[in-house]
Amino acid sequence: MDLPEYQLKTVALQRRLGEFLLNQDLLTPDQLEEAIEYQCIYGGRLGTSLIELGYLSEEELAQVLSQQLKLHYIKPDLLMNVPDSILNLVPEKIALKYKVVPYHKEKKRLFLAMNDATNLADIDDLSFQLDHIIVPLAIPEIRLMMALKQHYGLDLTPRFETLAAQLLKRAQAQQQQPPKEEQQQPAETSREESWPLLGDMEFEEEADKDDAYFNFTTPPAEISYTSLCQQLASANDRNDIARSLMNYLGQEFSASGIFVVRSNSVSGWMASHNGNEPDGFDQYSIALSGDSVIKLAIDNQSHYLGPMPDSQINRKLQCLFTAAPPSAMVVPLMVRDRLVCILYVQDHLEILEKRFADVKKLAKKAELAFMMLIMKNKVLTT
Repeated sequence: MDLPEYQLKTVALQRRLGEFLLNQDLLTPDQLEEAIEYQCIYGGRLGTSLIELGYLSEEELAQVLSQQLKLHYIKPDLLMNVPDSILNLVPEKIALKYKVVPYHKEKKRLFLAMNDATNLADIDDLSFQLDHIIVPLAIPEIRLMMALKQHYGLDLTPRFETLAAQLLKRAQAQQQQPPKEEQQQPAETSREESWPLLGDMEFEEEADKDDAYFNFTTPPAEISYTSLCQQLASANDRNDIARSLMNYLGQEFSASGIFVVRSNSVSGWMASHNGNEPDGFDQYSIALSGDSVIKLAIDNQSHYLGPMPDSQINRKLQCLFTAAPPSAMVVPLMVRDRLVCILYVQDHLEILEKRFADVKKLAKKAELAFMMLIMKNKVLTT
């Protein structure tokens, strides 16, 4: 299947960035593969995954991007201290639509930190709307999101909020470090430590007979099970996988959602309630320190099926899907023996019990789709 134009462009940029980092000995092939794997699961730019995994600092990435894209370089933290006279040159509506933050003005030239500094169509549109010659700046995705939040009130997703807090802690730790010559060389990072934001729970595979696995019973539906499998197999990015799951489950159940698992929390990714996505689902985060059906499934290293016990977090979950029946099914999604996502379904208990085996099989298909996506991106990028 041919990749769409935006995907081809993304792959080309990733490949150039990956090759550049390898050629400069800033990254090992194993680290690049790990970052690609991470990006396939969590999305965003490859550079963001490299920062999250600790393979590059934010400033190192900014310097690499400026060299790779042949753009002006600024220290990322300078984007947080832009004068109002410069910020006022870009209205909030335009800044949030195009994901841009102005940094400097020089006569008729306006230097803009941009989410996609290679998008010539956006640069032309901005030049016309802002009545300036646009000079794009290379900036890591996370710093741009942080600046958009500070200057224009952008709501960050839980992932970016977490990463922003991590960057702040890293900066504070760096200031407290002794002089370089007094520092000891850090120990080599192990494979287990190279996934700092993934859940650490290991779920045992449940043995399923082959005939049960392939004989998936599907009731009549607008989106057939065969069509869903085709969509999962041809997914070009993680959102294609999540969207296919939600479109299918949305017609089968009263409410459904997929959560991304972090070390201490799960964050909303995509959901369906009566055919529509609930408002603010991608801003929803559940701490794994409190009681919930999701935490119960993770703690027990198993699936959950049953009524929703009364707890503060479970009540918040139910409020996301107003008027949905108060029973839930929670199914872990594993990638390379790591818990990365939670598939959540809410409906009448008798419906959930009847379709429990079907949803488990569907979760296995989704896990395979993630692995196929990872392999595809590794082939195209490394």
